[in-house]
Amino acid sequence: MTLLIFFLTAIVGGTGSPLIKHAVEIFPPMSFIFLRGILSSILILPFAYKEIKNPKPHKKLLFISTLLFAANWVFFALGIQRTTVLMGQAIYIPTGIIVAIIGFIFLKEKLTREQISGLVITLLGLSVLIVGSVKGQDLSSVGTPLGNLLVVGGLLSWASFTVVSRKISAYYSTFGLTIINFATTAVLALAIMPLVGESPTSIPVNSSSVVSILSVTAGTTAFFLLYQYLIKNTSAFLASLVIYPVSVFGALGGIIFYGEKLTPAFVTGSALIVLGVFTATSYQYAKKYIRWPLIYR
Repeated sequence: MTLLIFFLTAIVGGTGSPLIKHAVEIFPPMSFIFLRGILSSILILPFAYKEIKNPKPHKKLLFISTLLFAANWVFFALGIQRTTVLMGQAIYIPTGIIVAIIGFIFLKEKLTREQISGLVITLLGLSVLIVGSVKGQDLSSVGTPLGNLLVVGGLLSWASFTVVSRKISAYYSTFGLTIINFATTAVLALAIMPLVGESPTSIPVNSSSVVSILSVTAGTTAFFLLYQYLIKNTSAFLASLVIYPVSVFGALGGIIFYGEKLTPAFVTGSALIVLGVFTATSYQYAKKYIRWPLIYR
């Protein structure tokens, strides 16, 4: 079941970068973040209403978690405007390493041999994917330094959010944490809008903008609910590994919507990533069923 949720999260998450890049071409960044947060909150409010009414412990950690969540959205929305979908996904490659280090320090989470091996294989696959995709292209294909730096800020925020969220996930439901993150981000974006010269009255309203924001909202809600489920039911490290297949599906979105070509490097890198994820998440369970019939031959 966990592996199924893992890959479903990856597929949904992989559509995010192309959809967000398209949306920020229509909406000003803070207006987009506000709409994304408020509409996603409304979408899951019926499922999280009781959770909001009941106070829970660790409010300080909850506050830090929501700020990190919001920072990830802001950094990524600003950065993806100035870089490519491929680079936007590629920069998130070290997520697992950062989460593992933070998790080891603050959560005392230990890494198994399978997890470390899976991480190495996955990083190798993404290296093949990125090097093969960028090779021979001009510098504009890898985005601007500012854009990539902003996405790096999103990476650091995301990794830190994963660890902090894991620590408080035992006290909050998946719906409860998700709606708190969405609503807080929407409020912060609304507060920032006047500071960057944006106004709710200037938000474009037409068929293209409506379809765009609703698509992002649906994908956002599904992804973060699934991701919060992984955080709650696995570990911060295993949950963070979902970013790797997300990168593959995001790159595939770039191929479909932005005209990038499918290359042997993409196929090879994708296969390695799938192998890495399997090694880290399911190999230790699968080998039990592989060895069982051999023992009783």
